[in-house]
Amino acid sequence: MQTFNAADVARLDRAYSTPQIVDQRRRFRSTVAARPGEVGLDVGCGAGHLACELAREVAAGGRMVAIDKSPQSVEASRARVVKEGVADTVEVQAGDATALEFPDETFDFVVAVQVYSFVPNVARAIEEAARVLRKGGRLLVLESDWDMCIWKSKDPAFTRCMIAARAETQFAHAYLPRDLHQYFRSAGLTLAAAHAFSIVETRYDPESYGASVIGITRDSALKHGMPAEAVAAWEHDLRSRTAEGEWFFCLDRFMFTATK
Repeated sequence: MQTFNAADVARLDRAYSTPQIVDQRRRFRSTVAARPGEVGLDVGCGAGHLACELAREVAAGGRMVAIDKSPQSVEASRARVVKEGVADTVEVQAGDATALEFPDETFDFVVAVQVYSFVPNVARAIEEAARVLRKGGRLLVLESDWDMCIWKSKDPAFTRCMIAARAETQFAHAYLPRDLHQYFRSAGLTLAAAHAFSIVETRYDPESYGASVIGITRDSALKHGMPAEAVAAWEHDLRSRTAEGEWFFCLDRFMFTATK
């Protein structure tokens, strides 16, 4: 499973603070429907945004456990927990999605947001999530299909190559939503709901999610071996689209609910 260094965590913190991803978490929490008194597990907690928000929803008798394989993510999440005043409700610890160190039937719900796409043995990770769920518990997963990512650009074919290079370089499962229901079934879970939603941007904003992933895509493409001059021209084209009507970004994402 990929782990994130300090620079990666700082980048994620910025991206996950963008208005588009704040709204994504709002939608996702509505799907989780956490209730006071419940016990939840956040697998791959990153910088801790979701765990802190869910902590407020399970408060008054409930608690959240947040795990990440990256020491830098664990450190960042612990700092956020203290900063947001939810240290009494959230426990942050190191952990591996494929080997959860919890007894069977510990949690009312498990959440995994943009995590399983990085896990090579995703089948094992979902089996582990199912194991630690209580009877009637729910696993909620949010993932992207990177074939469903669009930037308006001068060269759409090259843009598709850029996105494909990132998909091949960064993810273990770049198109995971297509297969999640099969993994749920194999783990003994029942797919209860699947919803698509889109992040859509029609105006360039350097603080937007679409702008924040240009650099990630550039770096992945260079690592993949794409020509540096062409990659630089692609990035310049996108970042120069500041006039009205020149910017368009869209990414389709999917929320799944599976029950035990």
